[in-house]
Amino acid sequence: MKDYPGRMAALFFTAGCNFRCGFCHNPDLFATAKTYTWEELDGILTDFRKHWVSAVTITGGEPTIHAGLPETIAFIKRRGFTIKLDTNGSNPEMLRQVIGDVAYVAMDIKCGIQNYPQLTGYDKLENIRESISIIMESAKDYEFRTTVIETIHDDEEIMDCGKIILGAKRYILQPFVPHENLPSVALRTQPRTRPSFMEHCAEMVGGFVQKVEIRG
Repeated sequence: MKDYPGRMAALFFTAGCNFRCGFCHNPDLFATAKTYTWEELDGILTDFRKHWVSAVTITGGEPTIHAGLPETIAFIKRRGFTIKLDTNGSNPEMLRQVIGDVAYVAMDIKCGIQNYPQLTGYDKLENIRESISIIMESAKDYEFRTTVIETIHDDEEIMDCGKIILGAKRYILQPFVPHENLPSVALRTQPRTRPSFMEHCAEMVGGFVQKVEIRG
């Protein structure tokens, strides 16, 4: 229920990502992983349904880099599941193709737009802006979200995050939590983001969006 607010959801991870964030909690997904046949996926979904799961969250990695995403979404929908899609916003063409078939979209806002190349290794900033527009204009329901890291998201940075999603319906702030397998060695030992700092950030961006929520 954490990955799809208000719904009991199965969580499906796609392998591969075109970002290289030092604070990624799923770095093992940078490489390739097991591919399931349609028959195997059908069996997995059937088992989830038996356990009262009614929704699916497709996350990663980055789902939108895969050409098979629309077919996968259609396959899951035909089996009666509601679908939430997680994305980094790097592929607006794919996002536009599938957005009508998903009930909820969550897009990460990593930092102020000008700092994406440095923080994520991704420099097609027009794609990030376009994905934000597509979500705000076309998604049935959505959220933007930022993992707040005190050594990265100072006041100016967090304000820049708010500015690029001006008028958005929902903005989720979640604290950075250190982990031993983070790509950035320096971040592995950095303390968890303080609750007081999370509150401070929420106050700063409250005027840019309709609702701010601290999660986690």
